[in-house]
Amino acid sequence: MTLLEAVFALLLLSVCLIPAANALRGAINVPADSALAARELDCVSTLMDTVLAEHYADLLSAAGAPDAPSVYSTPGGARAPAMPAHCPALTVTITRYGVDSTRRIGLGGTGEHLLRVTTALAAPAGRWPLTTLVAR
Repeated sequence: MTLLEAVFALLLLSVCLIPAANALRGAINVPADSALAARELDCVSTLMDTVLAEHYADLLSAAGAPDAPSVYSTPGGARAPAMPAHCPALTVTITRYGVDSTRRIGLGGTGEHLLRVTTALAAPAGRWPLTTLVAR
């Protein structure tokens, strides 16, 4: 009977040990993932601050389609600011915002009073998007 109890205890321990080891492995990776996310968010917010410091007329001239990268996108944009080496490629979209032909407020407005500026990582899937409206 004791042998049966010992075998059952070892079986139960081995079944519970695998998920526990996976949980510990995931917990070990959290600090590295958090540090990477913090660096990425810092890059996005730095670029957003740099773009928002531009004159409104410059931002208006760079306005395009809602999903089209603007000249402020990195790397290689005509007006892209210098970013730290650890920053990945970032996309900046600038779109007119306001009343359109259907008299609804949103993207693609015809006025020149509001711009929608979005900054995000170019990949993967635009994590950490920051969006703001800029008024004339």
